This record gives sequence, structure tokens and C-alpha cells, in this order.
Amino acid sequence: MRHLKKTNALKEVLNWNNMKNLRPSKGLKNILEIFKSDLKDIRGNYAVLIIVVGLAFLPSLYAWFNIKASWDPYGSTANMLVAVTNEDKGNEIAGQKINIGDQLIEQLKDNKSLGWQFVDEKTALEGVKKGTYYASLKIPKNFTKDLTSLITDDVKKGELIYTVNEKINAVAPKITDKGASAIQLQVNQTIIKTVSEIVLGVSNGVGAGIEHGLPKLTKVESSLIDLQKRFDHINKTVDLAADATSKLSGTVKDIKADLPTIKKTLNDTKLLSSDVKKFLEDTNNNVDELSPLIKSDLNLMVDLSSSASSLTLNLIDAVNSGSEDVPKLIDNLSEKLSNLQSLNDTLEDFLTKLNQLTSNNRLDDVINSLEDSSNKIDSSISTLNDIKDKVISGQQPSISALNNVLSLSNGIGRINLNILNNFDSKISKPINSIFEKSINVANDIITVLDKAEAKLPKVEEILTTSLSLSGNAQESISLIREKLPLAKGMLDDLVDTLSKISNGEDMKKLVNLLESDILTKSNFLKEPVEVKTEKLYPIANYGSAMTPFYSVLSTWVGILLLSALLSTSVHGNYKPYEIYFGRGLTFLSIALVQGFIIGTGDILLLGVTAEHPILLIILLMFTSMVFNFIVYSLVSVFGNIGKAIAIVLLVVQIGSSGGTFPIQVTPTFFQRINPIMPFTYAIGATREAVGGIYPPNLIKDILVLLLFMILFICLNVLLKGPINRVIKPFNKKFGDSNLTGH
Repeated sequence: MRHLKKTNALKEVLNWNNMKNLRPSKGLKNILEIFKSDLKDIRGNYAVLIIVVGLAFLPSLYAWFNIKASWDPYGSTANMLVAVTNEDKGNEIAGQKINIGDQLIEQLKDNKSLGWQFVDEKTALEGVKKGTYYASLKIPKNFTKDLTSLITDDVKKGELIYTVNEKINAVAPKITDKGASAIQLQVNQTIIKTVSEIVLGVSNGVGAGIEHGLPKLTKVESSLIDLQKRFDHINKTVDLAADATSKLSGTVKDIKADLPTIKKTLNDTKLLSSDVKKFLEDTNNNVDELSPLIKSDLNLMVDLSSSASSLTLNLIDAVNSGSEDVPKLIDNLSEKLSNLQSLNDTLEDFLTKLNQLTSNNRLDDVINSLEDSSNKIDSSISTLNDIKDKVISGQQPSISALNNVLSLSNGIGRINLNILNNFDSKISKPINSIFEKSINVANDIITVLDKAEAKLPKVEEILTTSLSLSGNAQESISLIREKLPLAKGMLDDLVDTLSKISNGEDMKKLVNLLESDILTKSNFLKEPVEVKTEKLYPIANYGSAMTPFYSVLSTWVGILLLSALLSTSVHGNYKPYEIYFGRGLTFLSIALVQGFIIGTGDILLLGVTAEHPILLIILLMFTSMVFNFIVYSLVSVFGNIGKAIAIVLLVVQIGSSGGTFPIQVTPTFFQRINPIMPFTYAIGATREAVGGIYPPNLIKDILVLLLFMILFICLNVLLKGPINRVIKPFNKKFGDSNLTGH
């Protein structure tokens, strides 16, 4: 008896009779009965039919209008008017008049990225205030002068005055900011190109001067070689004169006959030596012109390295504060270091060529320092690329890596400053000494020949006067005989030196370096790195790229509209789960139609370019199904409160899904909830269909969406009955109000 009571109690606890009524056959029959009744109501009531058809199409309109409105906004920025005012007075460098403001205006006339309007300052300012222009750009009168001050001791940065009206539109300032930044980059490239053209142009002139003198040098060298050959005859004549002092009467006529030849030879030698000396001095002067140009490059390098250190400090502060400007600062710093690398490598190559012409490779220390600087720049750029990759992937960049970049930047600055401070001794003096030895040899030859030539009149006078002066003649001739070998030796040295200069590879390399193509080098300095873009999963236009976000958003909106206009409750004696699935089939049917219409219209009406169009339609129908069970479950369980929850979820997911902006640039709250939002995976899946499939991503997104659907179905089956009973008084009270329309 006691055992029987326990059994009855257990049955009562388990509600055995109720459980018996949950037989699949009867439950399924009731579910289908509710669904068929709904279909009958739709067919038999034209008002309901109109509402249902409207519900099927309305979400697609939301998606299509938004996609079309954002089809190609950045391709139409030429319609955004920006005023430009040019007051630049220009400047003169190395005898050449330049006006970077005028150059910039000419470039902007061909630039269609924004609607540039060239007006005076008053019109520009008034237009920005009124909203006629979104922004204005003013080029000040000292713009070129300041930019080209880098080759002077008083270096100033050029300024462009950019004024923007941020009140007109939230996005417009961002677009015009990009335009202003692009102009800043363009100006940076222009000034580097312009100044390098002038510097290289002067170098080109130096090379042309040297090359022009080379044929003359070859001619002088040929004459000196001929003179070398004639020295044998001169020596024989002088020997005869010396031997003939004891036989003066027989040889005086022969000696007198050869004296004009000796004198002419000495004069020719002296003239040739003077020509050689002048050529070497001219060449040396040309080479001397290189020193200030090299110094101007070093000044620019010091300025760039100092700027790189400052940018690195700003980057460290931005990382510590969690600023959104970190990627932009990294790009600016990388660009600054690339420009510094370009100047560094060009100067190193140039000095290496000059070093081959110096004695004992006197430029080795500077070249080694520049090579050390180049290695540090390479290391800095590599570290910055690693840091940027981490930022893009959402990781926190290492402060130690940033400190390493700062240390490298400071090291680069110290190297450049040390080279600049020791410029005179380490660079200028070795360059100036390239031709000093040859000039000294020429001077020595001229001195010796002057002394020899001064004795010839005395010899002639002695020979003409009388034979009694033979002793003095012997003395004078002996002096000439003594000096001639010395002159010949110096002449031989001069011929060897000139041969090396005119025929040597070093001089040819120097001339080729100085006379190389200015335009090619200046273009290289302007833009030393070209980025080759390889698009992975290319998407034709911005509208197609935004299709996943707006289409997924419209499916959620569609289910919200269903829940607002159609009831989740059913009249009749049905179990909660039967009501849930029965009315749920009606909601699901309409939701699937909504997804089909949205996807089909995206492709056929808007012309969205999807890599897998059929898959896009299927995924949008699948998304509608998942969202239907989420929203429908919330409303079915919580009633009006569920509708409010669904709206809150919609609002939160717009910012946390990463549908518009990369999730890494959104506030921390949105980044944290991103992985638990259905939008994240629905948008991710549809992006695979639009851009191209990466199977692991697509499979993950589909599985997570299925998990969301199963989770909400299970929660509804378990909680619908109990929660409905709890909130029934609340819903009844709410329905009694005239505000609800019931």
C-alpha cells in the first residue's frame, strides 16, 4: 500500500497524464492544424493577404534603397566642392625660378578626386561658412620659400591652411581630410622631386663640364707624350754643348742652331703644363660645387630623422592611450623612414663613386656610417610592418618593439648629425683634395721650366760674344743639363696622372654618375617605393561590399515587422510548444520568402556582383530562418517585452557586427560583444558568397548560426509555458490601455 502511494506521488510529480498527451502524433497534428488554419486565413481574408504580401516585400526595400544609396559614394566625390586659393610667390634656387604653389594648382586641375574650385581667399572663406564649399585649401605666399629652405641654414616647413566646415555632414569632413592628406603627400613628393631635380641638375652640369674638358685633356696628354719623345734629342743637344766647350770653335754654330728648338720645347712644355693646370683647377672647382649639395642632403636627412623620432613618440602615446589613429601614425612614420632611406642610399652610392677618386679612400668612415644608418632604417621599417599587422589583427602592439623603433630612430639621427657636424673634415676636404696632387705636379713642372728657360738667353749671349767665355757657357749648359732630367721626370709623372684621369674607369664612373638621367632619379626620390596591390576576393564596388550588411539587417527588420503585425498566440486548447511551432511555421514561411526576395533583388534588380549568387540567396533565406526563430522566440515567450528585446538587439548589433567599420576600430564594448552577436556570423557568411569562399570561415559561420537557432528553440520549448503564465497579467494590463489600439 505504501509502495502504491509512492508510485502515485511520482506520477503526479512527473505529470504523467500531461506527458502522455505529448505523443508526437497528436502534437504534430495540432502543429499542422494551426499552420493550415493560418494559411486558410491568409487566403480567405484579403486584408490579411495584403499585409502578408507587404511584409514579404517591405524588408527588401529597406535593403535595396540603402545598398543603392551607397553604391559608389567614393566614386562621386568630384561633386564635393573644395575651394583652393594660391598666394604663393615662388622662390629661386641655383638660378632657377620655381613655384610649387603653381605646380600644385596644375596638378589639382587634373585631379578629379574632389571638386576643386580655384577662387580668391575671401570667396573661399565665405563659401565654406555658407556651405557652398565643404572645405578650403590656402597656399600661403611663402609656401615655396619655406619648402625650399631645406638647402639653407634656416629650415622651415611649408604649411597648407586647410579649413573644413564639419557642420554640413558627418562623413564629408573625413572625405575632405583624406583629400587634404593626399595633397600633403603630393606636395611632399613634389618638393622632393623639385629640389632633387635642381640638385641633380647642378651635378649634371658638373659632369658635363668635366666631360667637356676630357677631349682637351686627351689632346694635352698627346702633346706631352710627343714632348717626352723629343727630350731624347734635347738631351743629346745639351750633351753636345757640354762636350763642345773644349772645342768651342767647331760646335758653336750647331749649338746656336739648336737653341731655338730647346727654347720652343721648353715654352711648349710650359704652355701645356699651364693648360693641364687650368683644366685640373676647373675640374676641381666643378667638384667643389658638389660639397654644398651633399650638405643640403645631410640637412634634410637630419630633419627627417628628427621628425621620425617625434612621430615614434606620438605613436607610443597613441598605443598607450588606445587611440584609433595608430594605423595612420604607423603609415606616416613608415613613409618618413622610406624617404630617409632613399636619400641615405643615394648619398651613400654617390660618395662611394667619389671615394674611388680620393687618395687612401678617405670617405670610408662616412660611407660606413651611412650603411649603418641604412641598416637601422631597414630594421625600423620591418618592425613597423610587424606592429601594423598586429594592430590590424586586433592585437595590442608591443611597447618594447615601439621603444626599439624609437631607439633606432634616435640612432639614425645621431649618425646623420655626426656626419653633418664633421662635414668639413670628413667629406668636403677629401673631395676637394681629389685633384690637388695633379695640380701640384703641374706647378712644379712650370717652376722647373721657368728656371731652365731663364738660363737660355745667357747661354746664347755667351755663345755669341766670344770663345773666351766658354767656362761660363759650360757652367750654364751644365745647369740646363742638370735640370732637364728633373723636368723630364716631372713630365713623365704628369703624363701618367693625366692618363689615369682621362682613361681611368673612376673618372668615367664619376661623369656617368653626375650626368645620369635627372628625371629618373628625381622620380625615384619623389616616390622610392611603389605599392603593387593584389586584390584577394575582389569586390566590384562599394554597394556590393555593403550588400551583406544591409541585406542581413533587413532580414532582422523583416522579422520585427512580422512580430509587430502578426500575433504569436493562438486561440484554442493547444499546448505551448504546439502554439510555438504551429504559428512558428507561418512566421518561418513568410521569413523564407523575405530572404528569397531580398537576395534575388540584390542580384537581378541592383546588379550586385556576387561571386556565388545562388549561394547568396540561399544564405539570406537561411539567415531569415535563424533570425525568425530568435525574434519569434523572444516575442512568443516574453510578448511585448520580447519585441523590445529584439529591437535592442538590433540596435546593438548594428555597431558590434563589423558590418560597416572594422570591429577593431570600434569602442571596446562593441569589440567584446562582437563574438556573441548573430549578425557577426550572418554577415560573415554572406560575405563569403559575395567576395569568394574561404571554406573554414563559411562552415564556422553556418554552424554558429545553427547553434543560435537551436538554443532559442530549446529555451522556448522549456520556458514558454512558465514565463507566459508569469507575464500574462502584465500583457493583459498593457492590452487594456487605449494606447495599444486593442
